[in-house]
Amino acid sequence: MRKEFNLLDEPWIQVITPSLERKEMPLTETLVHSHKYTSLSGEMPTQDAAVLRVLLAIAVTIFYRYDENGRKEELSEENGSEFEDVLDRWQAYWDMGRFPEQAVSDYLETYRERFWLFHPETPFWQVNDLQHGTDYSVECLYGNMKESMNKATKHHFSMVDGSELSQLSYGEAVRWLIHLNAYAVNLKTDKKAPGPNQPVGIGRLGQLGFVMVNGKNLFQILMLNLCPLRGEEIWAPPKPAWEGGSRREQGCEIAPPDNLPELYTIQSRRIMLKRDSQGRITGFRALGGDFYTVEDDFNEPMTLWRLKAGKKKDDKKTYFPKKHDPAVHAWREFPTLLKKEEETRVPGIVQWMNILCEEKLIGSASLITFRMIGMVYGDRSYTYGDCVNDTIAMSAGLLDDLGKVWVGSICDEVYKCQAVSENALEYFSGKMSRLLYGNSGSKGSIKRELVSQYYFSIDHAFREWLVQIDPAEDNREDKLLEWERQSFLHARKTVEEYVKTLNANIYRNRRVDEDLLTVPKILRDYQRALFKIYSAWEGKSGTGEGKGNE
Repeated sequence: MRKEFNLLDEPWIQVITPSLERKEMPLTETLVHSHKYTSLSGEMPTQDAAVLRVLLAIAVTIFYRYDENGRKEELSEENGSEFEDVLDRWQAYWDMGRFPEQAVSDYLETYRERFWLFHPETPFWQVNDLQHGTDYSVECLYGNMKESMNKATKHHFSMVDGSELSQLSYGEAVRWLIHLNAYAVNLKTDKKAPGPNQPVGIGRLGQLGFVMVNGKNLFQILMLNLCPLRGEEIWAPPKPAWEGGSRREQGCEIAPPDNLPELYTIQSRRIMLKRDSQGRITGFRALGGDFYTVEDDFNEPMTLWRLKAGKKKDDKKTYFPKKHDPAVHAWREFPTLLKKEEETRVPGIVQWMNILCEEKLIGSASLITFRMIGMVYGDRSYTYGDCVNDTIAMSAGLLDDLGKVWVGSICDEVYKCQAVSENALEYFSGKMSRLLYGNSGSKGSIKRELVSQYYFSIDHAFREWLVQIDPAEDNREDKLLEWERQSFLHARKTVEEYVKTLNANIYRNRRVDEDLLTVPKILRDYQRALFKIYSAWEGKSGTGEGKGNE
């Protein structure tokens, strides 16, 4: 295989310019001029997340080895580097507003041979001459497709025309190759392949509740997501995949990486692209690659966490990545993202942002936007499903010392919204179901409709309220009351709109277990349930909002 398509020189990374033009850029150019591009803009959000991790692996390595002037000066325990040294360098990079061009060029040129898409020995992100594994058609390389495993009923839904599937450019192939390694669904094992042959599962990134921070440009995105500290300690020396050897064995459990570049470039798959004599990509061959447990993997900074308590009281409590639910808006994850309690685990990226805000490296008036990206898989993780892509924005002041008390209060408001859906609407749905259908009725369909409508109605309102909070200027009690008023009114309107659809059923009454059910009575009891949640409104009158106007 002759050398062809070097990622340092050939265009493959899709970016957006300030004029909203989409461009395809080479790797070196993208990093050197990252401050000139607004963001990544691949075929789908999960592809951007996977490519971002590759760029971060390079950015972290350069950051640890070169100062802002491009001089070699390694940050390491061996050199006596400390917490303050990392922050000083980060501020120097940030203030400069771009990566040192010479450092980027010198580093990438050192490993030029490892960035050829096709290479007789070390093709990028691949294993040369892979003899074992499963062969796949080119359609399976596209991550924006849904494909059933039943060949007789196979269906494709793609963002490209069928005629273009056989005309996949090398640049696009690189993007999907990186995506495949990060999010690939379960693969069949090849019993003839050498290695431990342990089950690998889906790609590493697909197992996370991925969370990142947005910035004004790609340079800021990389710097805000750099996470060059593990808590308040420095990482071990960087070891990205292209600096080491490549394994060919199937299903290898590896030791958890002690540095981010190694973690971000884990080879979850052994892959070999296939092409014809005209240079067209025709498919690929793949095997399971490297893996390690996601349980309590707190070196991973870019994921939400969920606690899994042991079955017995004395059993160990463990944390697993909390994967995104497409039905849950990002703001509803506010407690998972920011709340610091004994049984919660704040993501590493949030801990890093806390440090930047507390050390005043980011102004409290700045706006911080967290972006959550995820892949939802089909049955038994055999197929790609929906793609989650949502954001939550807030004042940087919530992440410094002053904002700590605000965070707890905002979490309480999210919990109250949950109480509306799980308690008040649960009650209303149950009573309405019995009124309309008797004991044989099911409240499930009514509740799902109302809960969905309630969250839909408050989605924009909560985001707007949250982003306007300024901990340094606002009165917390007034601000919380402002939101509770909105949520209360939306919750009441949700059921009122439902009642309007009942038509003649609005006059129905039914006695169930000595309880006479009518629509007016159910509405009154529902409003009392809301007052229990939003007690600040109890007893108000003359405003059209409180008990005096039932």
